[in-house]
Amino acid sequence: MARVGKTLLVSAIGLFALANTTHALTVTEPKAVVELFTSQGCHSCPPADKVLGDFSKSEEILGLGWHVDYWDYLGWKDSFASRDNTNRQYAYSVTLNERQVYTPQAVINGRTHAVGSYKDRILDVISGFNSQGKGLSSQISVTSKGEGLNIVVPAGAVEENVTLFMVSYSPEERVKINHGENAGKFLTYHNVVHNSQVLGLVKPTGFNMDFPIGEITKYGQDGCALILQRMDSNGNPGPILGAVILSDL
Repeated sequence: MARVGKTLLVSAIGLFALANTTHALTVTEPKAVVELFTSQGCHSCPPADKVLGDFSKSEEILGLGWHVDYWDYLGWKDSFASRDNTNRQYAYSVTLNERQVYTPQAVINGRTHAVGSYKDRILDVISGFNSQGKGLSSQISVTSKGEGLNIVVPAGAVEENVTLFMVSYSPEERVKINHGENAGKFLTYHNVVHNSQVLGLVKPTGFNMDFPIGEITKYGQDGCALILQRMDSNGNPGPILGAVILSDL
């Protein structure tokens, strides 16, 4: 280790003939969200990247790969890394009361963390959260509407104001690492996050918005998810209350 969330298919929309356009949309609600902070330049990360790949095969867990940039100085610049991803990890260190960050770090439901390669430990944490009522419960409803999506969180789904995010990601990327600690390796990465944006503030009175599908697909990624997350007074990420995976856009 280097220092420095049984799927419920809540909505399956088949074919809709709207404005002479047909959209097939599948919405899946995972049990947990696991965010892996990783780097192509970290020699400890490939086993964790594989674990994330295992999670990505199961609809029960939304696994997201956030590539950080603070190992780029070792001789290989991570092709997926961004300062925004690194900032998200550091923001988690505040809400999780940690003095430092590390890779591979898996943040589970925004509530705790574990070494990303410790698969059994992560699964135990998820099971514990579900039995303690700390799993994902807030319902997010998504349906096709013309050339877009209608996103609804019903009144009473949240008890306080929370933020709704949309995350776009590539389900799989294969990279040859030419330099640094993983030099010479061909590595496969899963659910690589490329874009994250705030859709709005969800209040106890509910949330309803229309969002153009073109705004999702323009980034060229096939994966998309919505995440309901509590933020602290300084905007740092906290517990994740709900999530849905959107496919067949």
